[in-house]
Amino acid sequence: MYRMNIGEYEDSISAACLIPTMPYPANHFAFRHVMKALPEQEGTSIVEIGVGMGGAIPLFAGAGFTFAGIDRDIDCVESSSRELCEAGQDPHRIVQADLEDLASLSRLPDSAHFDALIAMGVFPHLSSVRQGILNAVSLVRPGGHLFLEFRNALFSLVTFNRYTQEFICDRLLVDASSKVRAAVNTELQKRLNLQIPSGVIHPEAFHVPFEIVDLAHDLGLTNPRVIPFHFHAGMPAIEEEVPQSYRLDSVALEDDSSGWKGLFLASAFLLHAQRPE
Repeated sequence: MYRMNIGEYEDSISAACLIPTMPYPANHFAFRHVMKALPEQEGTSIVEIGVGMGGAIPLFAGAGFTFAGIDRDIDCVESSSRELCEAGQDPHRIVQADLEDLASLSRLPDSAHFDALIAMGVFPHLSSVRQGILNAVSLVRPGGHLFLEFRNALFSLVTFNRYTQEFICDRLLVDASSKVRAAVNTELQKRLNLQIPSGVIHPEAFHVPFEIVDLAHDLGLTNPRVIPFHFHAGMPAIEEEVPQSYRLDSVALEDDSSGWKGLFLASAFLLHAQRPE
């Protein structure tokens, strides 16, 4: 079975990805990490949680993975089923299910036997991250890989907007006295762009990478690590001023090897961990 290598995958990314008016290709960089981390063997099985309209299918099916997926939305299930059929695989491997509904996950062919699982844009919306991880673990074989996306709370320290204010006052200084918090809040209001409307994203959607790694350890997962992606070359507000340079610099940062810059400059991260053998 043919497997696309990383170089071919990079070549397949359109130059339009670097055009500021096009959506930032964040998932491309996440999937690149997934492909690099998985073993080079034919027929590796992978399941995507929240498969959407099937955008990941051409990549993973074309790379030789046996693909399956779930989504809560029936329109997404139907679209992804067509994509999987066009890729030459069984369209019935896309089913309507919910990661938070363990019974519905039993509809998946090969449930509990997948080599790898990916979940993009799912965990920021779950009522219980802990239970979501446990349910995801139940879908992979012992030793199977999990790649779970989370929004990076530490990125708030770079955005210089309302999220910065909320992170400093409500999380970093949560145990400080009311007088200190009020003084800090007053100072921040002088320095930050607070025009973002309140309630755009609920606070529970953001997670500190170290806390997610600790949770993975607590749940018994092996080799948990954080992989930052979706980098930003500075606070998002300046993108309008220098769109092309901002996009090019952000893309270049996706290859950062510092080991720490992504903890602050990336707005998302993957938790990569394995189910215990």
